[in-house]
Amino acid sequence: MTATHAPVELSALHNTVTALTERVERMEGIEAIRALRARYHELVNEDAGNRLYELFAPDAYVAYGGRPEVRGRDNIRAFFASFPVQTARQFIHSHVVQVQGDRGTGCSYLDGRPVKDGKSFYVVGRFDDEYIRLEGQWFFQRVTLSVHYMIEASERWDHLIPLQGVR
Repeated sequence: MTATHAPVELSALHNTVTALTERVERMEGIEAIRALRARYHELVNEDAGNRLYELFAPDAYVAYGGRPEVRGRDNIRAFFASFPVQTARQFIHSHVVQVQGDRGTGCSYLDGRPVKDGKSFYVVGRFDDEYIRLEGQWFFQRVTLSVHYMIEASERWDHLIPLQGVR
């Protein structure tokens, strides 16, 4: 290596390191967002839906299946406290995430098993999300659930769900 090539090689190395750093940060963001979405459904499935508000930014929005939009963490907390997520089991598929800096978007498909008014249902829908990173942690900025359909199941399973003090 001669002195005339060193600045060009260092510049190329710097560009490569910068590109790799940006790529790793984006991939880490995507994985953190996937973990956020997984945590959402873990709370639902473990009968801790009253804690879902913890996953939302202070000024976040929630819009569920045609219901009025709810804004702000305190209102989201009240929404989930009164929403029947305690008697549901939810499974997510095909979570696609895009990240740019401290913001991201994503969508995933819902396969749910709620119990409502003593009846068991199948529900299929789609979550469309916006995410924000605040002080290094990812939160939901907006969650919109579009229900494709919800039908009553011919067999009930509410008695099979090991609910923890909810019955």
